[in-house]
Amino acid sequence: MKRLFLCMVFEKTIGQVVDENYVYARALHYLGIDFFDTPNQKLKEICEERGLDRRSVIKTFYSFDSCHRFSFKELEKYPLELLTEYLKHAHHLFIKDKLPYIVHLVRKWNKDGELKSLLPEFVEDFIKHIYEEEDSTFKYIELLCDIKNGCAKAPSNLFINFRNYSLQEEFEEHLDEDEFGAIRSLASSLEPIDLHDRVLLHEIKAFDREMIYHAEIENNIFFPKAIELETTIGKKIKSLSTLN
Repeated sequence: MKRLFLCMVFEKTIGQVVDENYVYARALHYLGIDFFDTPNQKLKEICEERGLDRRSVIKTFYSFDSCHRFSFKELEKYPLELLTEYLKHAHHLFIKDKLPYIVHLVRKWNKDGELKSLLPEFVEDFIKHIYEEEDSTFKYIELLCDIKNGCAKAPSNLFINFRNYSLQEEFEEHLDEDEFGAIRSLASSLEPIDLHDRVLLHEIKAFDREMIYHAEIENNIFFPKAIELETTIGKKIKSLSTLN
């Protein structure tokens, strides 16, 4: 049924396609088409003008509409190493895909408001936070995993390099964070009037859901697993130090 619909979209205007499923606005952007530039032109006409193969367009639409999200039960079974890579991949998608598209929508928005100044500030702080997390927390977790797997030489010395780092403090800070709160409040007060408004609000809400989901994974699975491993390794290193 979905593939039948995707075949029929070529007879619809860009505006109609996006209005029926806002996800397709980002799919079109990926293909080099901004829905707000030619909302009244049929998709088939634009594809012909730009030499876009229909099969590739359908594949792109289907891909953007079929993003798989792992359940908590699945992720709880992941070893800590794989869970770290999963979170890194999510960070990559945030920075390289989802946030740039929201920024693009805001820049092309024909309305003025606080959102235009607030969003760039959030993006700058958010990217800084992610890089700091990957350079400290994730590197520390990788060290713990290396020690666990017997891949680290002189583990006690390596452990000392992070003596000023507290995994528990990092965890507690995460519990109190709500980085997207100001934008969420601002978006909730906006009354969508046209298609651009609706797509923008859809993307903001979708990103907010992803942020909440990501935080729940970190707070309920990632950090508890990491702290448990840290405790186990700390006891082993202390025991070895006593023996020596």
